[in-house]
Amino acid sequence: MKSRVNFKSVIKSGGLLVLLILFLSGCSTNNTKQSKSQSSTSSVTTKSSQKKTTKTDLATLPLVGKWKNSGGAVFEFQDNGKWIYQTANHAKTDGTYQLAGAYNHQILLKIHGLDQSIGGIGNYLGMALSKKDQSLFIVGFGQFARQGSTTNIGTASKVRLTGAFNQKPTKPEQLLVGTWMNTDETAEVQLTTNYDPDGQYQRYNSKTNQVERGNFTATVVQNNEATVTIKLTNQNGKVTTENYQTNGTWTQLTNSKNKVSTVYVKNQMPNMIQ
Repeated sequence: MKSRVNFKSVIKSGGLLVLLILFLSGCSTNNTKQSKSQSSTSSVTTKSSQKKTTKTDLATLPLVGKWKNSGGAVFEFQDNGKWIYQTANHAKTDGTYQLAGAYNHQILLKIHGLDQSIGGIGNYLGMALSKKDQSLFIVGFGQFARQGSTTNIGTASKVRLTGAFNQKPTKPEQLLVGTWMNTDETAEVQLTTNYDPDGQYQRYNSKTNQVERGNFTATVVQNNEATVTIKLTNQNGKVTTENYQTNGTWTQLTNSKNKVSTVYVKNQMPNMIQ
């Protein structure tokens, strides 16, 4: 039996809009407990920090191997860029992954195969290794314990995106990296946009069922870091400029046009909800 996860679930928790991944419903007899959303106490800006920056060696992330949760579900990451998720009653789903970045024990992967309802563009998934690499917390799935030995994720392009970052993002282009989705699920047009660390983007339009691809740049408005301008150049050479208001942690973008505001939220990283 092969099941798929519906990634398009947006809920309200603690007054904040939080993007979560739903489990493989109906396949597992044990539900993983989800962490409550908490407000971030630190504000992310594009100014360089006065503290010494710690860099992560992307070639020494011991992710490859099997990880099992208390309910019996297993997440497996292989060294060839393939992942497999198996529920306690042996229902499986699989796909491919690439490393987008890592910092402070946190890992950001771009996953394909988790959600097939967004034109096959894939989506981003945050996770965090424990300090001794004995457990792995995966956003939307919960805590997993290491099974046996694990190996490093490697450096091949099949498992790492070009431009993958190795420290906490500070530049606008890096802060945008992830999957962004409308919070209004009743909107006539649902846009899902991936911003990649190499400056590429993919955007799925639910109304047309079409995928737009191209390159992007992002700049913050001088003297107003809460406003970001994103310039998109699609595969046909068409250039579009979009302006958004950001929240302090760059997990929410608000676009206002003709007195109508549209809010987009990004996949979460573990430090935002653990």
